Amino acid sequence: MIDLQIAWMLLETLSPTEIAVPAANVVGALIGGVFTTAVGVDPFSSLTSSLDVGFAQAEAISTEETDGGFWASVSDALVWTRDTVRDVMMPVGVVALGISLILACTLAWLLNLVALPGNWVAIALMALYAWLGPETGRWQLGLVSLAIAFLLGLVGELVEFLAGAMGASRAGASRRATLMAIVGSIIGAIVGGIVGLPIPVVGPVLAAILFGGLGATAGAMYAEWNDGKTWRDSWRIGQAAFWGRTTGTVGKMVAGLLVLVVCVIGVLF
Repeated sequence: MIDLQIAWMLLETLSPTEIAVPAANVVGALIGGVFTTAVGVDPFSSLTSSLDVGFAQAEAISTEETDGGFWASVSDALVWTRDTVRDVMMPVGVVALGISLILACTLAWLLNLVALPGNWVAIALMALYAWLGPETGRWQLGLVSLAIAFLLGLVGELVEFLAGAMGASRAGASRRATLMAIVGSIIGAIVGGIVGLPIPVVGPVLAAILFGGLGATAGAMYAEWNDGKTWRDSWRIGQAAFWGRTTGTVGKMVAGLLVLVVCVIGVLF
């Protein structure tokens, strides 16, 4: 009896999941067989059934560990990355990180002037801050703020799409004219941002919007004129390009400004 107990303890020490479970049943069956033999009962039937049950339990445990191994490793890697980045950033201070986020989102908002996805850049920065930044306290950015910003980004894209649909394409512009309108609007917005208007603070922004519309007009008219259309037809398409570009930019800028407001409120309050 003592020898059987010692053997079971050794097997359990070697592997608690894949050996110990069937081993316990095997040893238990052997012990039971010693006593049942004394009364004339066949011990091998008990041993066989115990082996089946033990190996079935070990297989179930091994399968469960295998199924959760990959996702557990991914989760551990993400947590380690987040904690490592936090350890690097936190000495800078949560105040500096929050202010840096607001400034970065402001710069991303200005990218809308040159037909770049500035709103989505700002939302991505907010999501990164929400994941890596503080989880509690005044400088925390919650999921509610992130969800509102995402919805505002969708609204901005919808306004730009509808404005474009009612712009040069609806007026009968060719694909080349539409492409040239986009190129001209980007160039015009850059020139407008550099030149600016004599209005404090918002002068460069307004100039970028205005010059972007004029650039879209010039690009569309140039492409249509090269395709052989008259100046009157080219001018009509150029006007449509101007209003489509201007309306879309203004709508996207307003949506981006609201995203920026959500970011400021979410971080500072």
